[in-house]
Amino acid sequence: MTLLAKFDEITFEVSTEEWQQGIEPSPEINFSAAAAAAHWASGVDWPTLVHETRAEEGDLVRLLSRTGEALLQIAGLRNTHSAAARSAATAAEIVLREPVR
Repeated sequence: MTLLAKFDEITFEVSTEEWQQGIEPSPEINFSAAAAAAHWASGVDWPTLVHETRAEEGDLVRLLSRTGEALLQIAGLRNTHSAAARSAATAAEIVLREPVR
């Protein structure tokens, strides 16, 4: 629960920044999807992820592929946000491992 509370705090901060920059804030975060992505990024194997989430494999691949693509976009910000770009590149490598890749 502490991790979810911290995540919720970060999403509030991001939404506030989006609002200040004139960007429409994203809709509510799907915590089930976020938890599945975090579980996968933590190194869990594919059969365990499928079993524990009870999600369709295609849905998981789609979720993780889109997450990886977003991370790769952030990784492209090397010149302006080097630390975030490095972290995103590392995370993308983890998320986009087989069988997602």
